Amino acid sequence: MNEPTAETVTGAETFAEQARRRAETEREAVEWAIDELESEIDEQGIELEALLEYARRSRESLPDRHRRAYEAMAAAFDVDSAVYETYVFAYSELCEELADGEGRSEKNPKGCTNVLVAPPSESETPVDIGTDSASGGPLVLKNRDIAGRGTRPKSIVEQPPIGDYYGFLTVDTCGTISIFKGVNDRGLVAANTYIDSKRDDVDPENQLRNGTVIRVVLEECATVEEARALLESVPTRQLCGQTLFLADDTDAVLLEIDPATEQIAADDAPVVARTNHFVLSSSTETESSLRRRRRTLSLLDGSGYPGRDELWTVARDHENGPGDDSICRHPEPETDEPHAFGQLTTASAAVFEGGSPEIEVAMGNPCTGRRTRWSFGDEIPTDLRTGRRWLEQQ
Repeated sequence: MNEPTAETVTGAETFAEQARRRAETEREAVEWAIDELESEIDEQGIELEALLEYARRSRESLPDRHRRAYEAMAAAFDVDSAVYETYVFAYSELCEELADGEGRSEKNPKGCTNVLVAPPSESETPVDIGTDSASGGPLVLKNRDIAGRGTRPKSIVEQPPIGDYYGFLTVDTCGTISIFKGVNDRGLVAANTYIDSKRDDVDPENQLRNGTVIRVVLEECATVEEARALLESVPTRQLCGQTLFLADDTDAVLLEIDPATEQIAADDAPVVARTNHFVLSSSTETESSLRRRRRTLSLLDGSGYPGRDELWTVARDHENGPGDDSICRHPEPETDEPHAFGQLTTASAAVFEGGSPEIEVAMGNPCTGRRTRWSFGDEIPTDLRTGRRWLEQQ
């Protein structure tokens, strides 16, 4: 993932300028979130030294252009710098500290439920896959589940093309540089789910975090084939465990990336569902992950090629809920509300279509969030770009 030499200086400066503009847009939401975290940290007497050491070592793993973007954002906010650095690079670890004691959800809370639907081949009988856009490409659903949702405001982010890098459109956390799903201006879709698989012999500064991998894929690749070639150029042991969903206008694949065994396994079935364990190889399995995947498959069973409406039905499903076992995850009653540091909850849901640079999104829980669709280059409403709509829904 080496950056082109000719772009190193100019590209990095331009990425920093774009990051400063984004920081100004999201300032209110980010400064509110950091102030809330600072109060919780002080109230519980949490020491940040170990988290900051991990955060600083993780920052060293970033491509130069992303590091400069982070530094530009950090300089734009009037917040405690240590809390902000923890918010960006060690948020999950901070949530574990803040949620110690009763009300704890799964240990090392990670989540997400994803579905990929590839269109039928030309030899098969044509079917309606529920899309009204021009490309008719593969569909990807991502429910973004996180701990500490209450201090993790979301916005719709559009980064324009910068130098030789593609632009992208996504919904993700305000004031951060990581991307966990999105579509670029060439119509390449990338989205992931976390898997508890890692190498203890790879230091944080040498490990490419999932949010970095997806952002690099969106910025540097136009097709699924190019994305796979990029991933193969990196030692798998330096990646983090994840299932990576990729789609362009004609191609789609699910990759199980396992740094522990240094293998990448591909699943190119027409309909693929993943939560937070490997299916093609062994990994840690939690009851939550198993139940969410089983429920997803049962909802898709018999529906032929699911379209957008069927995917949104999956995203909104409350079977086995509230709590960890539901696809649309809400905090269990009386578990460290309002911020839910110890509870996995759904922060947003999005449907992407390969070949189409647009996002269909619901902020917060998809069962209540208003479903809207936006294309790259649209004039996105201020409340979606700033994180205000997310804050108002909480």
